[in-house]
Amino acid sequence: MSTLLLFIVPPFAGAIIGFVTNVIAIRMLFRPLKEVRIFGIRLPFTPGILPRQRKNLAISIGSMVERELLTPEILRERLSRDDVRGRIKQAISLFTENILEKTPKELSSDGGNILLEKAPSALEKVYPILTSAVMEFVNRKDIRRELESKGRIIILNIMSQFNTLQRFFLAAGQYDQTLQAKMPQIIDDLALSLDKLLKEKNIKESILNAAVGSIGRMISEDGKKIDSLLNISAEEKTKLDDFLADKLTGAVDGKIEYILSSINIKSLVSDRIDSLDMIRVERIILDVMSNQLKYVELFGGVLGFLLGLFQAGLSYFLR
Repeated sequence: MSTLLLFIVPPFAGAIIGFVTNVIAIRMLFRPLKEVRIFGIRLPFTPGILPRQRKNLAISIGSMVERELLTPEILRERLSRDDVRGRIKQAISLFTENILEKTPKELSSDGGNILLEKAPSALEKVYPILTSAVMEFVNRKDIRRELESKGRIIILNIMSQFNTLQRFFLAAGQYDQTLQAKMPQIIDDLALSLDKLLKEKNIKESILNAAVGSIGRMISEDGKKIDSLLNISAEEKTKLDDFLADKLTGAVDGKIEYILSSINIKSLVSDRIDSLDMIRVERIILDVMSNQLKYVELFGGVLGFLLGLFQAGLSYFLR
């Protein structure tokens, strides 16, 4: 009987001790939350490991996240993935669809006054760009050829309105051929005059006032949505969404280092972790690792059982 007890009691006692000590060790990671003092002397292992080291732990986690998880290379690789770009395009498509479904008044909290107030200064800034674009368009080779062709047709139409005697004198003086030959120079003079005209102050003010007036009339259109006013087709909207998505991802890609340095990931993560209540931290960790921690507790019981069994066997052979 004594031999049987020798092989039963130590293993089960060791299993209980191993299990209980591991349970206590896990709980001591979080508890007690504050240090315990007796007669002014702090008891060892109080507060728990995590409450005592939370500041260093928060800094370490923040450094790890900044160094290993949220790096420019990882973010660029993520942005280049087709599924991420697809979700960005989908988000932008929903955004533009929401904008196009609104009326101009709905885009302004005070019924369009903000748009009207900002329009003159905004148009003033873009006016040089618009006039430059107009002149570039006029001076394109294909447009110049088209203007020269239309100019010759206009001259022929005008001459066809003359009587026979007038056409005779024009033909005798070869004025028609002269005008036809000088058409490129005429178009040059017209383009130069147009450029000067667009730069004149009174013309500029007239154009800007007309543009502001058009914006005001568009805003005052009751019930008309943006898409109907702009007459954007589904294909054009898709192209707009793709353009905005490409521009957004390109801008983010070029500014990732600046964005991360501005956010200061290390400080953000460490401050957030350090501000968490330790009871909440305990609950989060236990929720995530509950199964793994149970295995740790059970492993303590198994290890205690084996050690007790070894001790019992050793005691039996040494008797």
